[in-house]
Amino acid sequence: MLIKIVKGSNAHGLCSYLLDPAKVSSANPISATNMAWSNPEGLAREFNWVTSRPRHRQVKHTMAHLAVSLSPGEHVTSTQMADISLKILDSMGYGKCPFFVTQHHDKESANGVQHWHIATTTIGVDGGWVKDSFSKLKLQYLARQLEQETGLTPLSIAPPSQRHNLTTGEYRRKERTGETLPKETLWDEIDRATNDHPTLAMLVTRLKASGIEVHLRQASDPGDGPAFIGISYAVDGHSFAGRCLGPAYSINGLQKHRQIEYRPDQDAVLTQLMEMNQAQCQQHLTDYEALQLLWKARYAHYSKVAQGGSGEPQGRRLDTDVAQLAASEGESTFSVVGILRQGPTAQAQRLNQGHYAALEYCQVIAHQLTQCQSIPVFQSTRKTLEIEL
Repeated sequence: MLIKIVKGSNAHGLCSYLLDPAKVSSANPISATNMAWSNPEGLAREFNWVTSRPRHRQVKHTMAHLAVSLSPGEHVTSTQMADISLKILDSMGYGKCPFFVTQHHDKESANGVQHWHIATTTIGVDGGWVKDSFSKLKLQYLARQLEQETGLTPLSIAPPSQRHNLTTGEYRRKERTGETLPKETLWDEIDRATNDHPTLAMLVTRLKASGIEVHLRQASDPGDGPAFIGISYAVDGHSFAGRCLGPAYSINGLQKHRQIEYRPDQDAVLTQLMEMNQAQCQQHLTDYEALQLLWKARYAHYSKVAQGGSGEPQGRRLDTDVAQLAASEGESTFSVVGILRQGPTAQAQRLNQGHYAALEYCQVIAHQLTQCQSIPVFQSTRKTLEIEL
C-alpha cells in the first residue's frame, strides 16, 4: 500500500479533479463521506465554509489530498476502502474534518492497480487546526500497519533518497490543482513495474503496455558491452531522462537500486520491443501470462506423477524427473525449459540469484536430457519474448 499526501488551498480545483467524470464511476462516485453535498461546487462551498473562519485565515494550506494505491492485482471492497480511509483520517488527525472518498477508474485501474483519493480540510468542524508534522513519514508507518491489519501485500517503492524532488513550479501546480503530475505518474508506474525485480525487457514491456513511452539510448561503440546505455520515459506528452527522475531510474540505477537484470544478450529483444506499440505490448504480456499459467499447470501435473503421492523426490532430482516425463509426452525442449521454470527450485533461484541463474539451471537439465546443446535464449521473435520476459 502506498499513501501520499499533498496540501493546498484550492478546494474547488481539488474537488473538480477528484470527481472528473473521466476518472470516476458515474453511478456513485463518492464511496464514503460525512458531507451533505455530492457535486464539486457544493463540496467546495462546504469545505470553504469550514476553512474560512477568522482564527484560521492565515493558514496557508487549508486542504489535504491523500491518495491510496494498492499493489497490482490486489483489491478491497467498498466497505474495506471506507474503513481504511477512516483509519487514515483518524490516525493523521483529520477525524474531525469534513471529507469524501472517491475511487478512480483510469489508467492505473486499467493496469490492475486499485487506487482511491481522500479530500479533507486541515481545519476541523470544531475549529481546530490539524498539526500533522512529518506527515509523509507517518504515512509510511501507517501504510505498513494497515497492510498487516488487512493482509495486503507491502508495496516496494524506491526510498526518497533515490528520487528527485519536484521543482518549485511543480509543487505550486500540485497545491493549486491537486492533480497527479507526470513525474509522479512515472515514479509510481516504474516502481510497480519493478516490484518483482524483472529483466529490463519485461520492464520495458510492462511500461509500454501501461501507456508509458520508453526510449533506450544506444552506445556509439558498444564493442562487447551492452548496446543500450541510457533510458528515458514519457507520459502525457512529458518526457524525462531516467537520471532526471532520480538515481534509481537511470539504466544503471535500475540495475543497482531495483535489481533489474540486463545483459547484452537482451539487446535483440529490446530492439524488437522498441518497435512495438502499446497494444502489441499488452498482447505479448497477455500471451506470456497465459503461457506461464499453462506451464505451471503442467509442472504441477508432472511433479504429482513423479512423486506419486510420497512427496519425494524434491529439488533437482524432481525437476529431472519432470523434464523426462514432459519429454516423453512430446513436449518440445523449449517447453521443457518453460515448465521447469515454474518449479519451486527455479523460482527460488530466480528470487535469490536472478532470472538468468534460474534460466540456465533449467537449460542445463534440458541439455542433459536431450544430450544436445542448450537452447539459445533467443530463437525467434515469439520464443524470445516468451523466455526473456
